[in-house]
Amino acid sequence: MSQHFLYVTNDKIVSLLLGRGSSAVRSEFPVADIESPKLTEHLSRHSSVPTTVITDLIEEDFRTDTVPHLRGGDQDAVLERKLSQLYRISPYRHALVQGREAEGRRDDRVFFHAVTNADFLKPLISQLEKLQVPLLAVSSSAVLSSRLLKELDTPSKHSLLVTIVPDFGLRQTYFNDGQIKFSRLTPIIYDEAKSVGDLIAAETSRTWQYLDSLHTFGEQDSLEVCMLVHARDRGMMSDAIRRFPMLRYRFVEIGELAKKLRMASEPTSSHAEQLLCHLYAQSRVENHFGSREETRFATYRRIRLALISLTAAIVAIGAGGTGFNMYQATRISNEIEARTRQERQLQNDYQAVVNSMRLQKMGTDTVRDTSAFFNSQIRPHPASPTPLALDLGRVLNDFPDVQVVQLAWMVSNNPDATPSLPPASGASSPQAISSERRATPSASAPPTPAATPVDPANPPLPGNRYQSVVLDAMIRPFDGNTRKALLQIDALVAKLSALPNTKVRLIRVPVDVGLGVTLKVQELPPTINQQAGFAIALTKDVGGV
Repeated sequence: MSQHFLYVTNDKIVSLLLGRGSSAVRSEFPVADIESPKLTEHLSRHSSVPTTVITDLIEEDFRTDTVPHLRGGDQDAVLERKLSQLYRISPYRHALVQGREAEGRRDDRVFFHAVTNADFLKPLISQLEKLQVPLLAVSSSAVLSSRLLKELDTPSKHSLLVTIVPDFGLRQTYFNDGQIKFSRLTPIIYDEAKSVGDLIAAETSRTWQYLDSLHTFGEQDSLEVCMLVHARDRGMMSDAIRRFPMLRYRFVEIGELAKKLRMASEPTSSHAEQLLCHLYAQSRVENHFGSREETRFATYRRIRLALISLTAAIVAIGAGGTGFNMYQATRISNEIEARTRQERQLQNDYQAVVNSMRLQKMGTDTVRDTSAFFNSQIRPHPASPTPLALDLGRVLNDFPDVQVVQLAWMVSNNPDATPSLPPASGASSPQAISSERRATPSASAPPTPAATPVDPANPPLPGNRYQSVVLDAMIRPFDGNTRKALLQIDALVAKLSALPNTKVRLIRVPVDVGLGVTLKVQELPPTINQQAGFAIALTKDVGGV
C-alpha cells in the first residue's frame, strides 16, 4: 500500500510518495507557497493516499519534567493541564511518559514537546482538510528518530544523533538509555574561512558543553556522536572533527543504512529525510500533534476499509458455504442414484428368486414342518396354563368334597394327546370297592384310526393348538357311598364339559360299573381311611394361542 509523507522544514516541504518495493517519488515545494496551485494540484492528485506530516522545525521545543504518578483519565488530565501551561498558544503539543523516578514519591518522568509557531502547520493542514486527505498523523521527526538509534545498535548510554536537514541546518538529538531527552536544530551559516566539517564539529562541541553544564554525564561517561552522512562527505567531515576526551564520533554512511533498510534507491546526499521516512513507513507512526478533527478522514477511511473487508469476508464465507452445499447436494444426489440402482438390482434379484420358486415343488414334510412352525412359533405367542387353570379352579370351587391330588398339563397339536401322571406320593390304595374289567366282545375298545407313518429321521414339529390337563383327584371325606361319589364325579364332568371348546373324559373312576364288570363286596377294617379316587382328562382347543 502506498504512503505519502510530507517532511516539513523551515524552508521546504518535501513530498515523498512511498510505494511497493520501497520506491519513492520525491517532490519539493517552498514553505512560502503552501497555497500555490502547484502544491494544491500535487496534494489533490494524491488525496486518496494515507498521508503523514513529519515536522523538523527550529520552532520545536523539547523539555523534560515530572508529574505525580497517576493512571488513566487522571493522568491524561494532568498532562493536558501541564501542556496548556507550557504551550498556551500552540495546539500542536504532546507529552510522552518515560518511566518513574527511582527515589522519593516516584513521580512520572515526562518528555514534553510542541511546535511553538503553529503558522508553519496550520495552512498545510487546512489544505489537507479541504481536499479530505486521510491524515494519519502529525509527528515530530526528532522524537521518531529513536527508531533510527535502534537500527544503529549503539551500546553507549549517552548518544547524540546528528542528521542534516535539507538546505537548512543540523538536527542534534540527545538520547539517554534510548529515550529522547533533548533536541536542537541549528542553521549552518556558511563561512568561506571554515569548511562544513568545521561548522558541524563546532556545533556538536557546543551541544556537549550544554549537556555537561546540566551535569548529565558522570566521571566515566562519554558521549557517542552518531553522524549520518553520505560516503562522499565523510572524508571532509572526519578531517575537521575535533577530538575531545569526552566525545566519540561514529560516522554512519547513508548508503549502508539504506541497504539495511532495503531501500530501492540510495539517497544522493547527506540529507536524511528520505531515509527517515522509509524507516517510519515500516511501522505505525505515533500521532503527536494531530487532533481528532484533523485526522477524521483517516478514521473514515479505516472504517470504510473495515466495512469492505467485512463485506468481502461475508461474501467469501457465503461463497464457501454455497460451494459446500452444492458439493453436499451433488454427493447426496450421487448416493441416491447409487441406492436407486442397488434397490433396482435387489428387486430384480428378488423377482428372479420368486419366479424360480414358483417352478419348484415343495415336499410334504417341508410343507408340514413349515406350517407347524408358522402356527406354533411365528403366529401365536407361547401357550400358558393360566387361563385353563383359572377355568378349572372356578368349577372346582363348586365341589368342596373334591380334593386335587396332582395335575399334569401339556400343549400339542393332537387333540387326543394327554399328559401322563407321575405316581402320586402318599396316595392311598383304592377304596373298598374294586373293579375288574373283563374283555368281552361288546366291551372291546373302539378301533384306533390309522396314523400317518412318521419318519424318525424327520419328526414333525410340535405345536400348541390344544391344551390338555389330567386331573388326579378324590372325593374326601368318603363314607363308602359309591353312588353318591359317582354322582358328584358326573356332575363335575358335566360342569367341565360346559366350558367353551373343551372336551372332557373320565380316565379313572372309583368303581367301574360298565358292562362285563363283576362287582365284589369286601369288608375292610374300620381303621382304613376310605377315599374315592378318580382322574379326568380335559382337552381345550385354543386355536394355536
